[in-house]
Amino acid sequence: MRYIVIPLFALAASLCVTAATFPMTKIPAALENTERYDANARLTVSMPQLDEDVVYRLTLHSRSVTIGDTLSPCDYLIDWLIENHDGAAGFSAYYNGNHYRYSGERLQEYHAADDPTPFISEGKRKSVQETAQFINLLPRFMSEELNDILRNPDYTVALHPDTLIDGRRLTVLDATLTIGGSVAKEVEYAFTPDTLMPVRIRMENNPGSISEQSIAIDYCIPDESQSDITALNVITEENLMNRYPDIFEKFRQSNFRIENLPGNRLPGFALPTTTGERYSRRTADGFHAPTLIVILDAETAFTPQLIASLRSAIDRLPYEADIIWAFTGNHTDTIEQAAGRIRMGEHMLMGAGPLARNCGVTVPPAVIIADKDGMVTDVLIGYNKDMDSDVIQKMALLKP
Repeated sequence: MRYIVIPLFALAASLCVTAATFPMTKIPAALENTERYDANARLTVSMPQLDEDVVYRLTLHSRSVTIGDTLSPCDYLIDWLIENHDGAAGFSAYYNGNHYRYSGERLQEYHAADDPTPFISEGKRKSVQETAQFINLLPRFMSEELNDILRNPDYTVALHPDTLIDGRRLTVLDATLTIGGSVAKEVEYAFTPDTLMPVRIRMENNPGSISEQSIAIDYCIPDESQSDITALNVITEENLMNRYPDIFEKFRQSNFRIENLPGNRLPGFALPTTTGERYSRRTADGFHAPTLIVILDAETAFTPQLIASLRSAIDRLPYEADIIWAFTGNHTDTIEQAAGRIRMGEHMLMGAGPLARNCGVTVPPAVIIADKDGMVTDVLIGYNKDMDSDVIQKMALLKP
């Protein structure tokens, strides 16, 4: 079954103001001030290479964040269902440093109190709470996108404060992205004139080309007396568990979170090495010596420093210990550039996503300490400048 992931559309503009009494900034300002939002939406994706349109049915909720929460402009819950693909469905939710996403019979969860790394944007990598599917359909996130419109000269924007669409008076903003003299994207946003809440969006990606993609989004604000859409007063884990009891019971990965790994055997795995061989071990297998299993991403900026720190820790131990570098990516050159020359007692593995999932690692890096019997004795999550001393202290308790 093929699912389509809707790109998070970035909007921008060079200004073409059509009404001096209605500044463009008025729209994102109104969206930014939305304290509570509940809506239904229908999203249709059309592409020349598809036999039929893909239609999503969405339910959108957002609430003001907890005082002091700077990780997201709002708490949110997004339900989605693909109408014409056997009812495939999922949801994404965020509140107060906690993020959940469910799709394809897999529930992922992230908690800033346990590990803040996934919640921090770094370079081109956005944080988990900012990359939820359909998130830019929420007013608070749409506000950020529309503010980008005012700063990017690659877009031309026209504002129509009062126009008719299908017999309805709306405020419309048109944005056209031009790259190298060719139109790459056309977007039309329509809002209610009084509240400036979204009513519809029309988007054309690569218009006129073989890769053309059309997206149509239509919003509906339901009548409270006819729908329970507004029944969700606050977004909490308890409310999510009550809303999706089967999902949390069957697919929650908390039992497999890395924090629960100590005291259990390291899961078995079989992964390719950077030299074209294969490293395999069963769950019941032990190791030649106490071993660090390091799950990491070669493209993260601090990875070379992490590797150097852990090698320093191993060198300073009073006994022999090994390291398994388990990179989630598959690009050999990037891995070798980050890790340098492989040393005695090291194994350089790649494509370690399955191992990361089995160990409960949501976002690398993670350091797993295992004894000779293959039993996990401790874990370290994320990266800090004291990693080498932390590893030495924890491994000093092991019997060589």
